[in-house]
Amino acid sequence: MRRIEFDLLPRSWFLLLLLIFLISTLISVSVHAAPPIEEIRTLMAKRALRPQPKELLAVLDVNNLEASLRALDPYARYVPSSSSSSDTSLTAHFGIEIFAYKSRLWVRPDFGGPADQAGIPEIGELLAINNKKVHGEDLDWISALIDKAKRDDHLSLTVASRPGGKGKTYKVKPATVQSSSITWRRVGADIVIRINEFASHDTAPCLAAIFTTLVRPGVRVILDLRGCSGGDLYEAIEIAGMFVASGLPLANTYDRSGAVQAYRAPAGQKLISPVCVLIDRRTASSAEILAGILRYHHLVRVVGERSFGKCVSQTLIPLSDGSGLWLTTLGISFPDNTSCSEAGIKPDIPMPDVSVAKYSDILKRITDDIRVHR
Repeated sequence: MRRIEFDLLPRSWFLLLLLIFLISTLISVSVHAAPPIEEIRTLMAKRALRPQPKELLAVLDVNNLEASLRALDPYARYVPSSSSSSDTSLTAHFGIEIFAYKSRLWVRPDFGGPADQAGIPEIGELLAINNKKVHGEDLDWISALIDKAKRDDHLSLTVASRPGGKGKTYKVKPATVQSSSITWRRVGADIVIRINEFASHDTAPCLAAIFTTLVRPGVRVILDLRGCSGGDLYEAIEIAGMFVASGLPLANTYDRSGAVQAYRAPAGQKLISPVCVLIDRRTASSAEILAGILRYHHLVRVVGERSFGKCVSQTLIPLSDGSGLWLTTLGISFPDNTSCSEAGIKPDIPMPDVSVAKYSDILKRITDDIRVHR
């Protein structure tokens, strides 16, 4: 049988056509990825907590979007459709927090998470990721390394247990299950409960389960909100209501029209209050709300340093191109109508460098304060 052969394009022509296709695809993606400015202007005009004049909204531009957004709303943020959260990768896959403090990078493992199981110390200075040295506060570069480690399912961290100390390398295996928004650990006779974020329908029931199962009269509970940037506002209010006596005020929210919604503690049996709440300069939003409500009702002493100062709630609004806009839509005040925005929560027991303090030092500071105020 005669074989019929078809002439194919020469290899050089094929490569040229492939290159043209790739370039056109990249251009298409680039055009598609441009933020929908008019849509953002409309949303800010109609839904922002503080409506802005048209002349200010007109300043919004693709080239200066982040800066101009924050000039109108300090907490507004544009989220491209292709963006990924390295913070989520850290928490969900490796159970560790990496943050900058005083020009150094620090690591803190979640209780019981992969990093904790790998033996990484309670707090330590980060020296290298996958044998690549880290520098100062270059968090964007850190994020890229963590994202790559997630894809490769391989993460090794070189950590010094004290600043300027010699590092030790730890291999961290990714988690096989999603980590919780809340974790706990016994530290001597005390129980430390750390809230990483306020997750809707997760944090409150988990906290209630920990208290009802483990906490008994005479057991000191320390609620650790260091580094917690917030989350679901109503979860924080619900948690506050677990401790505050029935019927007492918790918080008020108000929208752009001035309409006020007041929240009060529900009826029912109450949990034993923590002895203190730990905060630092990164404690923000819902975490500040919880700390502020408990302190307002004299249920806890707040330990650490002044918090971030963000008594507002944001909504992630989807945009037509698949991207999103975090927009401030609610203001929040305490029962006496004060707000923590800008001012933050001032600690009852100041503790410099609480962000990188060990629990043994924190507990000693708390014990000393209790002894003085008996």
